Amino acid sequence: MIKPKRTHPLGLLLHIANSIKEYWFLFILVLTLYNQPLWFALSWAGIVLVIIIWPATRWATLSYRVTPTAVEVNSGVFVRHHEHIPYSRIQTVQRKQWFFLAPFKLEELYIETASHDDNKPEARLAAVPTTLADTIDGYRLGATAAATTDSTAATATSETAETDPLPLPATTPVTAHYRINNRTLLKFAVTSTGFIPLLLILLAIYNKVPRSWTDSLIADATHLALVVLIGGAVAVVAIAWVGAFLWTYIRYFHFDVALQGDQLKTAKGLFQRNTITAPLKRIQAIRVKQNVFRQWLHIQTVQVLLASKAASKDDDDDLVILPAVPQSQLYDVAPPFVDWLPDHTPDLSDLNVADRRQWYLIRNALLIVIAPVALASFLLPHWMWAFALILVIAFFQGRFAAHQTGGGLITPRMLALQTGHMWTKETYYLPVDMIQSVRLNQSIWMKRTGLMHLIVNVRHGNKNQAIELRYLKSTQAQRVYDWYLQTV
Repeated sequence: MIKPKRTHPLGLLLHIANSIKEYWFLFILVLTLYNQPLWFALSWAGIVLVIIIWPATRWATLSYRVTPTAVEVNSGVFVRHHEHIPYSRIQTVQRKQWFFLAPFKLEELYIETASHDDNKPEARLAAVPTTLADTIDGYRLGATAAATTDSTAATATSETAETDPLPLPATTPVTAHYRINNRTLLKFAVTSTGFIPLLLILLAIYNKVPRSWTDSLIADATHLALVVLIGGAVAVVAIAWVGAFLWTYIRYFHFDVALQGDQLKTAKGLFQRNTITAPLKRIQAIRVKQNVFRQWLHIQTVQVLLASKAASKDDDDDLVILPAVPQSQLYDVAPPFVDWLPDHTPDLSDLNVADRRQWYLIRNALLIVIAPVALASFLLPHWMWAFALILVIAFFQGRFAAHQTGGGLITPRMLALQTGHMWTKETYYLPVDMIQSVRLNQSIWMKRTGLMHLIVNVRHGNKNQAIELRYLKSTQAQRVYDWYLQTV
């Protein structure tokens, strides 16, 4: 009998780091109680309890066991939990290896099934040997092979049917492989739109700077007001852009994807090597993304929508399998990993927004911002020129969305839809078997103009992904709806 094992003592550091990530706001609370000695001391005691003592207790009470049939995890302090995870129920296995774990050949292991409806995995094992994940993958492949054999051999004996799956060799042949080169990664990082949220964070920090400091700075630079204003704006944007560039470059450093058997495996990261293994059968759809900057450089990103939460912290919560592929090479590089993808650029002109109807999308984009802009202009009239710029951006975003809308049937059982959202063109490839539902929306005003909204729903993690094409001709939307009814 296999005895339960405990994780390495370095796992305690990971538990503590996770607690700091969840309860960082307690440190801010302590600073606000500096003038109240009693509450200040109690707050520090609470921090020690939450950040150190509780994680140490959880680490000490966690054990695991890997058997030929399942992974077993025992955890809990006051209430003990015993989880039995059969290999056939495992959806994805995710491996994370921080740089300080690499010399010890240790890593974090996340095991996910379909039983959890939150953002946490079924099991998290901190600081376990790197060979453990390989053993689990071998058992998973063995369980899959055993299930396939049982389903195709109806006359098999009961002794054979009850045999435990044996782990398959870790050297399962790799049938497709891709690694990003440094030049392409630099293009990918340079064109990241992550600088926008970082820019907002910097502006929020600026608002927290004491007013006396900013007033003093402005007073000293009165004679250079325009230069300081422009230079300050450029500096803030540059800092945000450099931060986004470094974040993206470090995150996707040495990105590698391989198809091994029926498992898709991606690995990336400089300081933390993040490896995700997902079965092909969990893929619900393929998304090809291209923001406006990457359109200029002709590179695209390929993601898979999984019936899994393994990629919940990836780009837009979807598993990236090809972060940056030259547009001309996309349909040569991607199909070996997902064989139902087309081998050429499809024609997506069957579904489109007519030229005379593109105004509707422009109008909707303007309606979203016009009220906030009007209020802000009233309160801050000297910034009216900047707020007017927001209206211009909204106008062109609506126009961009209208021009990017497209779609059509590329095979008798494959639908492709294209949208333009937040300056990003997204193309979805949807096998009919993975489509959960198709819906048509038409208001009484749209009925007079012969327009419809088409909404296609697919599974995304444990939630729904609604892909919507707005203001299509009724005949176009109805044609897709009828195809789905006849094919499903």
